Amino acid sequence: MIIALLCITGALILLDKYAFGEFGISQPLIAGTILGALFGNLDAGIFIGAMLQLIFLAGLPIGREIPPDGQSGGIIGVGSYLLLRISNAEGHALLVAILFALAGALIGGQLEIVTRRFNEKMYRRFLKTGEHLVRCHLLGTLTAFIRGLCVMLPFFALAYYITIPPALPTMSRSLLMTISISVGCANGLYLFFKKSKIIYIVVGVLCGLVSVVL
Repeated sequence: MIIALLCITGALILLDKYAFGEFGISQPLIAGTILGALFGNLDAGIFIGAMLQLIFLAGLPIGREIPPDGQSGGIIGVGSYLLLRISNAEGHALLVAILFALAGALIGGQLEIVTRRFNEKMYRRFLKTGEHLVRCHLLGTLTAFIRGLCVMLPFFALAYYITIPPALPTMSRSLLMTISISVGCANGLYLFFKKSKIIYIVVGVLCGLVSVVL
């Protein structure tokens, strides 16, 4: 039941991306806060959402470019963590949730291409016939909702049923914070200056290390 509730809630939040005019609700920080509040772990929802927000900061859909789907990644990361914590330790749950978030963002980006192609066909059909405008809008919304379900369901099912062996590596909140701040600084610098990425990644890493030391 909790898997279904998380999938439906996440897919509804994800409709904010394109389907209802992106108000920012689907951004990792906001979506994580909503999921954390609804499912009883507000602190984790805010923290993981904020860290993923930094990681996906530079993923902007500019022009025809479709970056990894940071919104799906944020929802998957927080939702997976909430499910993993049912039967796994904090460090293992955090590590796997972040890996799920990154994988989900990549898969979500690919599925978004499929969704856009379908919606373009619907748009061309409407232009050709001039009929069924409401039906085309509803189908586009339904397609976006189904895309969200398809992206989230496999990850949430895995997160609910797997038990991570104790011997596997773990991730602490401080380590995740270091990585996220480093990547976030690199993303911010890249967005402002648009130069070679490697320079700003190095600067971002240094900023993250300084923040840990201080």
